[in-house]
Amino acid sequence: MANRSYLYTRHMGDDAEFRDFAEWKWDLPPAHLILVGANPVVCKSAIWTVDEKIAIEGDANLTRPLFLKFLDWLEPQVEASALDAIQESRQFLNRIDRQGDKFHLEIGELYECASLELEEMESVTEQNASLAEALFLDVKRVLDTEGSTIKSFEHKRLLAINNWEEEFGLYFSHILYFHLGG
Repeated sequence: MANRSYLYTRHMGDDAEFRDFAEWKWDLPPAHLILVGANPVVCKSAIWTVDEKIAIEGDANLTRPLFLKFLDWLEPQVEASALDAIQESRQFLNRIDRQGDKFHLEIGELYECASLELEEMESVTEQNASLAEALFLDVKRVLDTEGSTIKSFEHKRLLAINNWEEEFGLYFSHILYFHLGG
């Protein structure tokens, strides 16, 4: 087990329904949550074969443009060490082969590391879907506020980030530990 959260793009009706997009070790990063934060839905896992709904999907047609705008807004405000990650993220978000209709977030591995039972996993997934929506809406509000800065966030999860390179979750890849395709 790799102890990660996994983010995929979901391509409705395509041969390769899921395409690898991002992963993050030991935590559920704000970047993954924001990318599933528009109209988040708790759903079945594409990795785990269980009845409980332990994954989250969000509307990529809303989150992708907001996230790209957020990266542009964020870039002049963060430490120099995060600039390469922001640039690479922007490039990956714009890849034609990753333009799915949904972002699909798999969290089961992190739940297993926390020794949660399946029923608990589903309940915590519902809480994480609410968190994703709250983060998405806070980013949207801040981007819509002229003259806003990082200190303008209201959500404590975003305000608590001290090192954007290490804590935000900008690591995108076309091959994840749990490779679902593409």
